[in-house]
Amino acid sequence: QHNSEHARLQVPTSQVRSRSSSRGDVNDQDAIQEKFYPPRFIQVPENMSIDEGRFCRMDFKVSGLPAPDVSWYLNGRPVQSDDLHKMIVSEKGLHSLIFEVVRASDAGAYACVARNRAGEATFTVQLDVLAKEHKRAPMFIYKPQSKKVLEGDSVKLECQISAIPPPKLFWKRNNEMVQFNTDRISLYQDNTGRVTLLIKDVNKKDAGWYTVSAVNEAGVTTCNTRLDVTARPNQTLPAPKQLRVRPTFSKYLALNGRGLDVKQAFNPEGEFQRLAAQSGLYESEEL
Repeated sequence: QHNSEHARLQVPTSQVRSRSSSRGDVNDQDAIQEKFYPPRFIQVPENMSIDEGRFCRMDFKVSGLPAPDVSWYLNGRPVQSDDLHKMIVSEKGLHSLIFEVVRASDAGAYACVARNRAGEATFTVQLDVLAKEHKRAPMFIYKPQSKKVLEGDSVKLECQISAIPPPKLFWKRNNEMVQFNTDRISLYQDNTGRVTLLIKDVNKKDAGWYTVSAVNEAGVTTCNTRLDVTARPNQTLPAPKQLRVRPTFSKYLALNGRGLDVKQAFNPEGEFQRLAAQSGLYESEEL
């Protein structure tokens, strides 16, 4: 107690303001003196990288007398409290800027400014928002159609699938995985989601129920189609066309084969010459 009676408050002259007593007869030594301390950040957050759609908070502590007012700026523009952005102060003096749901527009450089009568202080922090990958489960734009083909022909089972990210495809025939990249069976897919299963030189073993499944991180879709293979009908050769033979005097050839000289047996003025003249036919030298 003795010491407290003689103790004197040590205050920098630049931060002291005298306030006069309500009694006019009180001298300056008994005047009430107020202390002012400029803001000073005791704890500040580090730069952050947050996934889009997640919760985020920036915590900091600031000292100063009187208690400083705090303002936030994003890329030079004031940050306002709303449903997704809140500025709170705990009982222990911990300040927080809270993001209920981080959006892509929240990314940028944040400046926190604390002000009071004695001055102001500032710190900056960078918030990077990692864009959320939009995902969509596979869906068929059009499905493969059932087909009926002949043995030995080629056939295409075609469909188009939309999905983000692009899906993995699985083809089955009668619940057994189809082997691709062979001489007969190939699978083609383009950037638009069009899918083609090509089967060359189709045989009876290729017939059955085909199932195509598309799978990605967002979901799966499946579709069934039928392939029927029929035997190629037997090809019958057309009946040979009957030739109409014009009658000739080939009987003379048969007689000559027996050693008879038919020419010499007839008079040139005979029946043979008369018939030949009427028909316009002349006997071949080969007969």
